[in-house]
Amino acid sequence: MSVNYEYYRVFYYVAKFHSFTKAANILLNSQPNITRCMNNLEHELGCKLFTRTNRGVSLTPEGDKLYAHVIIACEQIRAGEDELANSKNLQSGILTIGVSETALYGLLLEKLRNFHIDHPGIRIRISNQSTPQAVNALKSGLVDLAVVTTPTGIDKTLQEIPLRTFHEILIGVTCPPKPS
Repeated sequence: MSVNYEYYRVFYYVAKFHSFTKAANILLNSQPNITRCMNNLEHELGCKLFTRTNRGVSLTPEGDKLYAHVIIACEQIRAGEDELANSKNLQSGILTIGVSETALYGLLLEKLRNFHIDHPGIRIRISNQSTPQAVNALKSGLVDLAVVTTPTGIDKTLQEIPLRTFHEILIGVTCPPKPS
């Protein structure tokens, strides 16, 4: 059976609101198009899905059976769309960061506090790794981004953005202490 999946979406709204007209308004379509879609769906499935009255429509027993499945599918699709939209808008999700210890304490902790204030729905997962481990984790998709110290030794498949320059210095004793 190769039913047009758009018919199921239309069916969901007609069944939910018990009205072809309300479904048409929600779907930004015309009532005659909604009626045509439902007639086509009933024809393709070989059964009546609605009982039409002057006050709207109600589901037949076959319509109830179909709606029990269609409602799950439509709500799951909507939840998936909402999840994607929220993650694009940084409203929810998980951000996994591979980070060297030097970068974590020298740069990232303060930035993460501010990020959490601005985006409380995003969970942050920190993976403390050496620079080579963090770069490899990024390449293999285990982390979403890496904050590391140089040299990174990355290839052209990754983009490197310098955040801060660290100056490492050598400190030594100029005169050895005299034994007491």
